[in-house]
Amino acid sequence: NFVEFATIPDVKGEAPRLMHLVDGPGTRRIFVSVMTGQLYSISYDGRVVTPYLDVNAPNWNVSVQSDGFERGVQSFAFHPQFAQQGTPGYGRFYTYTDTSNVTPKADFVTPGPKRTHDTVLLEWTAKTPTAAAYDGGAPRELFRAAQPFGNHNGGQIGFDPLAKPGTPEFGLLYVGLADGGSGGDPLNVAQNMSSAFGKILRIDPLGTNSANGRYGIPASNPFVKDAKPDTVGEIYALGVRNPQRFSWDTKDGRLYVADIGQNAVEEISPVTSGANLGWNKWEASFPYVNGQVDASRQRDEPG
Repeated sequence: NFVEFATIPDVKGEAPRLMHLVDGPGTRRIFVSVMTGQLYSISYDGRVVTPYLDVNAPNWNVSVQSDGFERGVQSFAFHPQFAQQGTPGYGRFYTYTDTSNVTPKADFVTPGPKRTHDTVLLEWTAKTPTAAAYDGGAPRELFRAAQPFGNHNGGQIGFDPLAKPGTPEFGLLYVGLADGGSGGDPLNVAQNMSSAFGKILRIDPLGTNSANGRYGIPASNPFVKDAKPDTVGEIYALGVRNPQRFSWDTKDGRLYVADIGQNAVEEISPVTSGANLGWNKWEASFPYVNGQVDASRQRDEPG
């Protein structure tokens, strides 16, 4: 008993690899992304589908890397003030994409020698948020992560939709960054607090106190005051493998993450500030030892 709601055009003769769908705040439109770089707007009734932005267009010089099954435009998010004229977030939205351009210096790296591609967080600023197509200039790069393998790249980005204006949580961007790929976290980054990989990060995209000066690190982040100087202050939670999706429960405000498992378990877990979800010591509630899950033991809480 379902009916077709909307149709996204094929990309070079192939079905579009749809990745993420969000409501555009204040625009009365839904937006959907395709892994190869295209963003479309959709009217609430599904009848009007309009190209909004092609992240991979040559004039942006982003060079979206969408080869294989896991690379491409991973996610996108609108600032909650996107349609509110006169506010700092007016017209701003963010894309999180893999790129084949590995010339610029990366902000986040792994201990491995390989650099297959990069994952970049970009800020776009529309002049007219309600315009049919993006009418702003080239994007501003917030940060760049050098990926050692072709899988387990980024994940989702998003703002807490329950945060109220004027509260410390309002306007903070959550960013999932996977463990770098291969299998079993061979570079041991997910439990390494000096690495941004294998983490859920939280940043202020309009701030400037990061190491590169392009975004802010909230003072309320759980590890900002860590005694170790190499601890990454952007970390909100650690121990994730491939955090593809997260969302907030509208009833109690709790954050949940969907983390893709290694071999045995697909994990949905609650996430609190400073939580350790366990990877690569645990795969969900089971010990992960020598590349395998030990199903004979189990813990009650994953973090």
